[in-house]
Amino acid sequence: MVLTLIAYILFVLATMLVSLYPTIIVAKAYLKKSLSSVAFRELVANSRLLTIIIPSKGEAVPLVIKNLAKLSSMQCVDEVLLVLDDPLDYVEALVKDIDEEFFSKGVVVSRINSFGGRNSALTDGARLSLSQNILVIDVDTVPSQELLCDAKRCRDVCVGIWRPYVEVGTRVEEAMAFSTGFGSWVYYELKSKLNLFVYPLGAGTVINRKLIEDVGFWRTDVIQDDIWLGYELMFRGFKPRVLKGYIEVGVPKTLSAAKIQQCRWSYGAVNVLSRFWSRVVRSPLKFFEKLDAIIYTLQPTVSIVALISFILALISSLVDRYVDFKFIYVIPITLALTFQGTAMGFYGRKILGLNKWKVLYLSGRTGALYTVLSPLLGFYALKGLLRMRYRYIVTPKVFQKRRTIDLSEALCLTLSIPTLIASIMTKNSLSLLIAFILFIATIYSIVRLEK
Repeated sequence: MVLTLIAYILFVLATMLVSLYPTIIVAKAYLKKSLSSVAFRELVANSRLLTIIIPSKGEAVPLVIKNLAKLSSMQCVDEVLLVLDDPLDYVEALVKDIDEEFFSKGVVVSRINSFGGRNSALTDGARLSLSQNILVIDVDTVPSQELLCDAKRCRDVCVGIWRPYVEVGTRVEEAMAFSTGFGSWVYYELKSKLNLFVYPLGAGTVINRKLIEDVGFWRTDVIQDDIWLGYELMFRGFKPRVLKGYIEVGVPKTLSAAKIQQCRWSYGAVNVLSRFWSRVVRSPLKFFEKLDAIIYTLQPTVSIVALISFILALISSLVDRYVDFKFIYVIPITLALTFQGTAMGFYGRKILGLNKWKVLYLSGRTGALYTVLSPLLGFYALKGLLRMRYRYIVTPKVFQKRRTIDLSEALCLTLSIPTLIASIMTKNSLSLLIAFILFIATIYSIVRLEK
């Protein structure tokens, strides 16, 4: 019985922790009447030269060309550096198809040895830049005109608000767009209005060239460069400012792509926290700002708690017998889901203007997606915490129809099916409840999520 209770408590704790942090931010912003106010900005009076740096490797040529054409037609851009880590034949084919207008202010940089990956490509681009301000974006992101013009007036470091777009329309893509938009609203718009520290973005950060030089450019031994850069800025007393403009971002279209992105983010954030937490502690920020900054990067560790819960549920289903079901067991889980649902509901209805059924649908789909990913996210977060090695994998931008079940689904079935069978045999209702939630989410993922 003790092992079963530990598994249940950890499961409830994981569910609560996922819901609590964003809900507190939304509630605090609501109490301060900051939910709909103008985003905080502090810009210099005179415009500076602006260079856009786009690191790229293995991306579809049509996608690259399409977004380069958009950038070429925009104002407030002085220079565009496309930094490629691709074979020369790819580079030659790409250059032949790029519109000539791009080369009026654009340069294609081909890195022969690809040393240091994306972070080294950013450093090379920054060193080649002729501008005072640098904007980092990805090939599937397009900044708004307003953001570009404000970026020229950024004092030291600024970030644009992400506006995710849906291209193919799979359920995964819609869920990721909803959760990405919700995260951008909570962790950037609302936190900025509450004067809390907001982290730089991997795509959408504007930084003064002198400042990034003083930091030492981008480290090549970190996966999550935006979190690391945030720690370095904190240590130096800089707080990124949120610009009013937005940046359109693509989101994963398949479960496999979402798995790659989210596992990288989980590993990267926890790995940076494990190695560089002292930078936050020693920073000149106020105590509660430091605490909030740490909590933000601690979020992926919740998936470790969930993973342990699923493993303990499997073990307890074999050793603990006759654990009766009580209605009170459902109350904490329901409460946590209510917290999260309320925050997402406010975002969906008040910010996006969706009806309540659409918000409920998207919230449920998002919950199912992250439930299926949680065991694998827990594994990668644990790897990051233990400072184990990780191979950087670029998130696929182009939709590819699945041919088999995903690794994340296979792991969930491996954990849930034996637990369900053993729980029925030993009449362990609590381990049955935990496994049933994981199993249902996985079946939904296999049958419906990518359609």
